[in-house]
Amino acid sequence: MTGAGFTAVESPLDDRRLNVTFLGQVAVFAIGATSAIQVANFTATVLSVVCLLLVPAFLLMKHRGIDLVPLVLGALGWISYMASCLVNGVGPLWPNALAPAAFSLYLIGLTVLTGRVVDRIATVLAGLAAGTVVFFLTQGIELSNTGRFLDLWKYGIAHSVTILILFALTLVRAPLLLHAAVLGVLGLASLGLNFRSHALVCLLASAILFSHRLLGSRIRRGWRFAWVIAFGLLFSYVMPIAAHAGLFGPALQAKQIEQETTHLPILLAGRTEPPMTITAIMERPLLGWGSALKMTPEFYARAEHFAIRMGYPPTFPFEGYWRLPPTADSAMHSLLLGSWAEGGLLAVLLPAFLLMACIGVVWSYPRFGIWAPLVMMVALQGIWDLLYAPWAYNMLAEYACIALLYGAVHFRAQPEGP
Repeated sequence: MTGAGFTAVESPLDDRRLNVTFLGQVAVFAIGATSAIQVANFTATVLSVVCLLLVPAFLLMKHRGIDLVPLVLGALGWISYMASCLVNGVGPLWPNALAPAAFSLYLIGLTVLTGRVVDRIATVLAGLAAGTVVFFLTQGIELSNTGRFLDLWKYGIAHSVTILILFALTLVRAPLLLHAAVLGVLGLASLGLNFRSHALVCLLASAILFSHRLLGSRIRRGWRFAWVIAFGLLFSYVMPIAAHAGLFGPALQAKQIEQETTHLPILLAGRTEPPMTITAIMERPLLGWGSALKMTPEFYARAEHFAIRMGYPPTFPFEGYWRLPPTADSAMHSLLLGSWAEGGLLAVLLPAFLLMACIGVVWSYPRFGIWAPLVMMVALQGIWDLLYAPWAYNMLAEYACIALLYGAVHFRAQPEGP
């Protein structure tokens, strides 16, 4: 009981409830961390097996229509991929073809595991991050296993380490400005390690949090986001100049000089793959190619002509960037456009929904309370990856979490604030 001159006394029942809640969060984290153990490829880990076992429980839950939309789109995407693989003579176990089905499985299992509660979803994200770090430290991939920390950071653990740091800051109730400052430091560190996309995500997230804390309710959210977008544009102009001058270290300087010597147009984040992907979509818009490995020399020739018309120099070594070795998954570097090019029109619906979900989460980030910095950073990274990255380790489960976050608060009125 409480009263004047008295302090609250916790009952044994309160202690037991607190212990159960704590143990539940630890269990959720541990289950997410089982993603460190790979079963087949990036689509299948031990977490996949756990999610499969939770399917019956999902059927017993109540669901809103919006909660089932990504599940339906995942099913349609998988069917579209299977049809495209059948038509183009691609094996049904092609990893990219299994991605929509794997996403649906993760969504089902994580829905049961989290109950669509934001605290638990954030804990799963931290567990996934821990699993990713363990995987890259113990096994990794060819790009990350060079023995250089720069490659391990860029191709393996940068995003996951950022999640774990923000998760720890949230657990200790660190102030919002500290989250913003840490993201800024991580962004500058990634610039020095030649990981510009991660740097941009961290710096944008830091700018959003600083503007929220310093400007708050005095300026409407739309204007604050306009300021952040202007900051991003300024960054894209100033960063190459500073990088060329060597202000962010020799690794980024060498990369910047290399790109300048190729005379590539400043188009779609400087990627070389968009002309190839767009050509593939234009030639087979309905069913796609099944796999980028099925693209013919004649196709590459047509794509090169299209790239030159877009402004790429005729002397650019397209073949070295576009041709895939037999063990590669995709050189398209866009989950959104790559899904359309390989799986057809229906396969692009899920990435398009996920892009909308990421944008919705970023726009509504104050609704996530203490988890706002973590959730907003994950969604910003999700936007970048959908536009400019291929599937990577644990990315499917992370997008399932983003879909859950989007449904958890976006369609429910809640007071703002972190």
